[in-house]
Amino acid sequence: MPWLKHWATRVGLVDLPVGRKAHRKPMPLSGGIAMFLGIMLVIVLFAGWQPLVLVLLIGGAALIGIGVVDDWFKAKRKEFPVLPKLLVQLLVAVFAFFFDIRFRSIGLSWFGGDTDKLLLLPTWLSFLLTLFWILGLVNMVNFLDGVDGLAGGVTVFSAMTLFFVAFVTGQELTALIAVVLAGGSLAFLRFNFFPAQLYMGDAGSTFLGYTLAIVSLEGTMKGATLISLVVTILALGLPLMDTTQVMISRLLAGSPMYQADRRHMHHRLMSKGLSARQTVFILYLISFLFSAGALFLFLLF
Repeated sequence: MPWLKHWATRVGLVDLPVGRKAHRKPMPLSGGIAMFLGIMLVIVLFAGWQPLVLVLLIGGAALIGIGVVDDWFKAKRKEFPVLPKLLVQLLVAVFAFFFDIRFRSIGLSWFGGDTDKLLLLPTWLSFLLTLFWILGLVNMVNFLDGVDGLAGGVTVFSAMTLFFVAFVTGQELTALIAVVLAGGSLAFLRFNFFPAQLYMGDAGSTFLGYTLAIVSLEGTMKGATLISLVVTILALGLPLMDTTQVMISRLLAGSPMYQADRRHMHHRLMSKGLSARQTVFILYLISFLFSAGALFLFLLF
């Protein structure tokens, strides 16, 4: 991270303090590249070239690539079109699906049936649900990246929750990926917690969201019983809650869903007079409570 921080500063890959930005000096946007390289290096060293690892490596590299292009445009005070980013996100979601990382079944207990039986989903429904889940989490974590230390810290809570569930249920590979993701995010927080020395950029936030989506699909959501769905939703509770309230707020206000605004939870808290540090700690607490609730339900049932 220190090396890429200096590299980004030299080449001008920086977030400039203009418009709605809160920082006062150009901030390197290389944190996402560093996390991707570090996380994938450790996963490959421990897990080798398994299909799940290849999905993370190739899909993550595509998101990092388009994210760096987007960050580069921002560094030059230009707007990168939404369509290419959305297309790449769609392609990596389809890529994951064809490697059999998908919603596969739903528990009959949802409908009052036998708790041990699963109903296989039709391919078209599995495809749509998988794309919706991956695209949703990629963008939810991206939306959350608005205050120093927030997206990285929340990723740690979510990843450790998914790690615990995978570890207890004997899913060694997803447990490994989840704990390495948490470790990489903690390393990033060393440089990103308030006051930040560098940012992850869109490259980093979309990669974190993609990895959480893949781990949850291969881990807690592998057999979509009602409790597994609830545990997963709670594990990813803060980004899901933040995005939901933003979308509802924009819908009620008649604002475009894709237009950036200050309706996110961190914006609302800071508008009440809280500092960036106080805001992050409150949202950390909420994320911790979501994770604790997820683990309580998992152990209870």
